Amino acid sequence: MSDILKTQQSFARKATAQPEHQFRDLYHLICRWDWIEQALQHVLSNAGAKTAGVDGFSKDHLETAEQQAAFISCLQTDLKTGEYQPKPVKRVWIPKPGKTEKRGLGIPTIRDRVTQELLKMLLEPIWESDFLDCSNGFRPGRCTMDCVYVFYSRVHTVNKYFWVIEGDIRKCFDRINHRILMSLIRQRITDHRIETLIEAFLTAGILDDGLFRETSEGTPQGGILSPLLANIYLHQLDLWWWRKFGSLTKQEKWHRRLAGEGNAILVRYADDFCILWNGTHQAALALRDELKQFLWDELHLELSEEKTHVTHVTDGVNFLGFHIQWELPTDGHKPWLRVTPTKENLNRFRAKIKALTKRGTTFVTPEMKFKSINRIIRGWGNYYRHVSFSHDAKELDFWLNQRMLIWLENKHDGKGVRWILDQYKKREVIGHYDRWNLGVKSGEDDLIFIARLQDIPLRPYRRKKPTNPYLSASIIPAANEPDTPFVEARVVNISPEGMQWVETRALIKERDGYRCVRCGKTNVPLDVHHKIARRHGGTDDPDNLETLCKDCHSQTSTFGRPSRDESPMESRMR
Repeated sequence: MSDILKTQQSFARKATAQPEHQFRDLYHLICRWDWIEQALQHVLSNAGAKTAGVDGFSKDHLETAEQQAAFISCLQTDLKTGEYQPKPVKRVWIPKPGKTEKRGLGIPTIRDRVTQELLKMLLEPIWESDFLDCSNGFRPGRCTMDCVYVFYSRVHTVNKYFWVIEGDIRKCFDRINHRILMSLIRQRITDHRIETLIEAFLTAGILDDGLFRETSEGTPQGGILSPLLANIYLHQLDLWWWRKFGSLTKQEKWHRRLAGEGNAILVRYADDFCILWNGTHQAALALRDELKQFLWDELHLELSEEKTHVTHVTDGVNFLGFHIQWELPTDGHKPWLRVTPTKENLNRFRAKIKALTKRGTTFVTPEMKFKSINRIIRGWGNYYRHVSFSHDAKELDFWLNQRMLIWLENKHDGKGVRWILDQYKKREVIGHYDRWNLGVKSGEDDLIFIARLQDIPLRPYRRKKPTNPYLSASIIPAANEPDTPFVEARVVNISPEGMQWVETRALIKERDGYRCVRCGKTNVPLDVHHKIARRHGGTDDPDNLETLCKDCHSQTSTFGRPSRDESPMESRMR
């Protein structure tokens, strides 16, 4: 067990045993080399590390161990001397799924991401001891299905939680009050330097198209620390529910039911939440109004009236990409809870596949296209594998085959379906049986087949009440389920510019026989290496490229070497 984990576990034990304890003298921990190194590795393992913030510094500048060591040393010095100052977050605008409008996306610098990860490593074990079980968003070991499971376990003819308050907080992350947030943090943390560092992130500002804007409220956009800060803030909402309903005993809840009053169950995933209610419709409306007043008075947050509905489960509720509806069959069977993908997410899935198979994407090789499509299919299917989507899966599989046939026809200049089937229709072996499917050769003899949603086994979600992960495991678990249907949507860029390098890599691997040119290994992950790095004047010419395995790629002495007119230190700090 690492020293870092031992420290985190000691925080968790202390916070659990003493709910009123305030932690002091923590700042020195985020200045330790091993803490910074672990935080850096976590940041670099994220695909977003390839995108630079306002300083233009990205993962490409931290390819070698020497560059990473220089980075850690500089950050450690700035933190120790107090000279560290967060930079503004770069804002870019991306289209909203299925809409014409755009939403802002924040991109912090690598240094700021690492520092926020350090603060998260420090604070999360403490607040995981305080958070209630009704909160599931952005917490280790929890996922969206933990929220849906509550509906499965509570919406039935015994408990009668048939009314649902669908909560929607208007611009929650952008409206978090800094003064209130810092007062909540000070209830647990009394290290002045930690408080100052968190406040510096909150007020670092945003750089939008070259224009600086101050941030007098809200959490850092795109920041690693933001979800934790939001959970600390909205924990007050959980406590409001707990004091009114969650702490009641079974007998007290039963007496409320006998008196004609209802009970409530809160289910929250970050700022998305539902309240299940087993009282009257009128009482549910009154509870919604009471909640609205609490959020405004205590947290300065506004409950959106047009998006906050009180809905009966027979009419259906959309929550976290799931459509949840109480079915009342007319054939004499018992009523049951049906959970399916929402129509919006079904349309988003189709739109994503259409974008990948439209006429302008035929410059991609069939192998690359099949891999990209399969990532989308498996990511989407795994998200819904615990609910009822077999009917949708059957229809989508048929539609996917049609889209792939259309793309292959366009790829081969309008050749007929019969010719396409002769080239791509293959026998796919599945366990003890085989079937016809569209397939393409990969490497020497391997075949890549189009994945089918119907092949993903559907099984009920079994949830055990989670405990503090920092007390129950030797390794802090990540979320055990994806938090979005498109979590694996790492698809091949469909622009010709982005695809040029992708195709070049495939050609180099094929030229080198799908083996490392240094050690000769095959059947291992392979990289295409620039003998002279791009930023030092290297090109994508085949003579400057070679295939290396992961080990040789990280150990090669020429990896990212500096040009002759700059020193190694200057190269590391670029």
